[in-house]
Amino acid sequence: MIAHPREIFRLALASAAYGVAVMDNYPIGDSSPSDADIRITRDLIRAGQLLKVEVLDHEIVCNGNLTSFKSLEHFHR
Repeated sequence: MIAHPREIFRLALASAAYGVAVMDNYPIGDSSPSDADIRITRDLIRAGQLLKVEVLDHEIVCNGNLTSFKSLEHFHR
């Protein structure tokens, strides 16, 4: 299920948060991001820039493995 940016940022805005960390749980497969994951992350970064809420990282957890988008350099500042 894909979350809309408004759901991701709703609580952050209500609590005047500086930033958000996004987590995905993949029940099967591997924790490598798909092209769709990368596009969604870039959309969230752009939305966060407009809202002045930084997306600190997007991480995928699967089978005990963790993949950080920031460590993969998918965040362009």
